[in-house]
Amino acid sequence: MSLEWSEPYLLGDRLDADPPDNGVYRIWYEGQEPTLAYIGESSNISSRLYDHEQTFGESALFAFAERTDLDASHKRKEIETDLIGAYYLQVENAPLAQFGHTENIADLKS
Repeated sequence: MSLEWSEPYLLGDRLDADPPDNGVYRIWYEGQEPTLAYIGESSNISSRLYDHEQTFGESALFAFAERTDLDASHKRKEIETDLIGAYYLQVENAPLAQFGHTENIADLKS
């Protein structure tokens, strides 16, 4: 999909990451299977990561991908959906907390 992901950052250090406004992001916990907890999109990634820190905890990792063509919600949603689908095809499960299933990460938060 020609996405270049940032280096991983802790959600607790999200202010150091300086993510773009528009883009997609992924959240995971080090050493956990399945590997991803969530895949998302936003027109304000920094704000969304603040919300996700409340859900996933400050020790969850995240990375973001910026593409200048993701300036509209439907474009970001299309990439997000493709990423979720590709992940599902690879591991035969959706990311742990995708589609509101935050109960799956309760024991992983610190």
